[in-house]
Amino acid sequence: MAESSVQSLERAFDILELLCKSRNGLSIVALSSQTGLHKSTVHRLLATMCNRGYVQKDSETSIYHAGMHICELGGYITDNMDVIDRAKAPMERLAQQTGETIHLVMRDGNDIVYIHKVEGQTGGMRMVSRIGMRRPLYCTGVGKAMLATWSEEEVKKLWEESDIQKLTPYTIVDENQFFREIAKVRKLGYSLDNQENELDIRCIAVAMKDYSGKANYALSISVPLSRMTDERIEQLKEPLLRERDIIASMLGG
Repeated sequence: MAESSVQSLERAFDILELLCKSRNGLSIVALSSQTGLHKSTVHRLLATMCNRGYVQKDSETSIYHAGMHICELGGYITDNMDVIDRAKAPMERLAQQTGETIHLVMRDGNDIVYIHKVEGQTGGMRMVSRIGMRRPLYCTGVGKAMLATWSEEEVKKLWEESDIQKLTPYTIVDENQFFREIAKVRKLGYSLDNQENELDIRCIAVAMKDYSGKANYALSISVPLSRMTDERIEQLKEPLLRERDIIASMLGG
């Protein structure tokens, strides 16, 4: 443990993260088993978090769940992100023009995080994406779009630090193929996700560069495979680039 860390906070965050990821909640026994902490320690930390609204206890089952106060704080975070305020109107316009689902993501370390989403009106399957969802940079269209703004050395470092896995049968896990893909994105000015992150979904994505020429945000249009033909990609490319430029200009890019 780092010298600057506070042990009780480390333990509380471990418990809170487990509860946030648990669909049905967890008991003190389960939390104790998964964290390696004594049950009395877990109980004490849970009591404090319940008092602050970060955790809720079901009085009948004694099962603990993450509290809604976390969602409230998450809302404050996203509300304070200038990029979301500036991107909302262009994203809604893009969704209306295309009928497809639009995503805005930000880079967080070696991952991307979905920070805003506008559902399309065209009938079909709904995306599994949700606000706050995290995915690796290397296997997403938005991630590859951002990586194309990095130097070769930075991209190689990202590749070496990532846990490269086949999330679908189409995920690129060969390093040479990956670097060829990034070179292609640089040439085209946009990237494609051909079912690499989610089966039966293709997307086209573009990065939003800042004043330095690098990107920490990206925009994408996601479409079910049955509708996302190469011709459809060509149709979506221009409106996506146009709205991306509008957002980037408002951000100083």
